[in-house]
Amino acid sequence: MNKPNLLYKVFKSSWMLDPMTASAAYKVYADMIGAAALKSKYPIIEYENIDDNGDPYENTYYHYRLTHKDNPSIPEGKQISVIRLEGVMMRDEGWCQPGTRDLAEWMKQGDADQRVLATILLVDSGGGAADSVKPLADAISGCVKPVLAFCDGDMCSAAYYASVYAGHIMAAENRNRIGCIGTMIQFGDYPAKAADSDGYVRLRIYADSSDEKNAEYEKALEGDFRLVKENILNPLAEDFRADVKAHRPGSTEEQRHGRTYYAQDVVGTLIDSIGDFDAAVQQALNLTNLNITEMKGHENLQSLDTCRDLQMVDGYVSLNGDQLADIDKAIGEGRAEKASKEAALETVSEQLTEINQLTQERDELKTKADQAEAKDNEIATLTYERDQLLQQVADKDARIKELEDAFDGDPDDEAAMPAMHIGNPANEDNFSEPTDEESMDYCREVLQH
Repeated sequence: MNKPNLLYKVFKSSWMLDPMTASAAYKVYADMIGAAALKSKYPIIEYENIDDNGDPYENTYYHYRLTHKDNPSIPEGKQISVIRLEGVMMRDEGWCQPGTRDLAEWMKQGDADQRVLATILLVDSGGGAADSVKPLADAISGCVKPVLAFCDGDMCSAAYYASVYAGHIMAAENRNRIGCIGTMIQFGDYPAKAADSDGYVRLRIYADSSDEKNAEYEKALEGDFRLVKENILNPLAEDFRADVKAHRPGSTEEQRHGRTYYAQDVVGTLIDSIGDFDAAVQQALNLTNLNITEMKGHENLQSLDTCRDLQMVDGYVSLNGDQLADIDKAIGEGRAEKASKEAALETVSEQLTEINQLTQERDELKTKADQAEAKDNEIATLTYERDQLLQQVADKDARIKELEDAFDGDPDDEAAMPAMHIGNPANEDNFSEPTDEESMDYCREVLQH
C-alpha cells in the first residue's frame, strides 16, 4: 500500500492536541523533513502474526487478539480484539503508524468475526488531526459488540473525542491524563505583505474575485484571530463539546472548556472507572451481557488437557483446532476401546453359551450317575438279600437233609429215635406211626417256623 504524503497531511490539517503533545509532535515532524529523503534507502518492514485458525493479523502491535491463553476470563475459542490508538492521530496511514481509517477497518473486522466478543481501544494519545476522529468514531458507533476505551497514559483532545463513543471508558492509573476538550490551530508565516530588515519584500497576491480566499489565515498573520476562531476552530470545538455532552451526560460544563484532568478526578464524569488491563478485559466481557459460565457435568470432555477450562457462552461452547483434534482423538480411542470390548463381550458370550451347554450336559450326566448309583445300591441290597435267602435256603436244605437222613436211619438206634417221634413228644404207646407224607408236612411246618 502506498503511503500518503504525510508532511502534506500534517501542514494542511486542523488539530485537536493538548499543548505538550503538540510540542513533542513539532520535533517529530521537523525530523520527518530530513527523514523523507531516506525513505527509499531504508524500506519499511511490516510484520504479521497468525491466529489459532491460521488467519493473519495485519499488525501485531496496533492490532491483535487476546485469547483464553492470555486471560482466563476469555472463554476458550473466543477472543477480545485490541486496537491500539497511540501517538499523534492521523486519518491516513503514515510511515510510523497506521491512520484511524486503518484502526476503524480492524475494528469492523473484529466486530464481524464470530469469535470476537468485544473490542478494547487501547489509548495513549494526546490527540491529532481533527479529521482523524470521524473514521474511528463511526466505526465504534457501528459496532454491534461492545467497545471499551482504555487509557494507558494520555487520552486527550481528539483521542478523548473518539473514545467518548465507546460503551465504557477506563483509565489504567490515577494519574493518567484525561480531557483537553477543545480545538487549536498553530502555524507560522509572513503576512501577505512583509519586508525584511534588509528591504527584501514577500508578497501573496489574490485575484479580485478571491478576496475571501485564505482570509482566516491572512488575518491571523496580521494578529486578527476572529475569522480563524469563527470559521474553523469554534465549529469544531462546538461539535466536540456537543458530542461529549451527548455521550458523557455526566460531564460538567467546566470540564468541556479544554482543561486536562487526572483520571482520579473525573471518575463518573469523563471516565467510568480505573483499573488494570485485566480489569478492562473483564469489564469488556461484562459489557457483552453474555452469560459466561464454567462447564459442569462434562467431566469426560474436561479431562482432556486442552478442554480443561472450557466455558459456556449463553449455553454454547466454542472450540479451537487443538481442542477439536484432542476430542477427535479421544473419540477414536473410545471407539477402538468399545470395539475391543464388544469383541471381548462376544467371546465371553460364546464362552458363556458353551459353559451353559456343558453345565447342562454335566447335570444330565450327574443325574444319570445318581440314577446308576441308586441302581447299584439297589443291586447291592438285592444281592445281599439274595445271598441271605440263599443262605437260608442252604440252611433249610441242610436241615431237610438232616431230617431225611434221620428217616433213613436204624429204628433201633436210640440216638435217632427222638427224631422219629417228633410228632409224639409224650412218647405214648398208642402212637401210630405217621405216613411219609405226614412226616414231610410236619418237617415243612417246622422249617417254616
